Amino acid sequence: MQNSDKGLRDQVRQGWVSNGDAEPPFETTWQAAQQRHAAGRQHYRRFAAAAAVVAAVVIAMYAQPPAGESYIEVADLLESTYWTAPSDALLPDRQFDIYQDMPVIFESTEPAGGALL
Repeated sequence: MQNSDKGLRDQVRQGWVSNGDAEPPFETTWQAAQQRHAAGRQHYRRFAAAAAVVAAVVIAMYAQPPAGESYIEVADLLESTYWTAPSDALLPDRQFDIYQDMPVIFESTEPAGGALL
């Protein structure tokens, strides 16, 4: 067990030393990060510009000028439309219009006949 640990430790040291490069100074790392950030922003700007161009082309293709001016007269609209309530089909047909013809209310007793039994 200790031999395998020593062997692994030696291999790691050799790999570390064979790399040979020391850690870069802070300025080098910072400049590399700034360059990567600038490249990402440049890529984003190009993508946004391309998307804006595509959107403008699509809007221009589908935007059509109005085909002549046509006005709708209110009188024509009222004559051509008719509205009924959806529940009207469920109501029974009546022979009279309750608002125009008030039906006669039938009395159950004679006026002076007394109480109903």
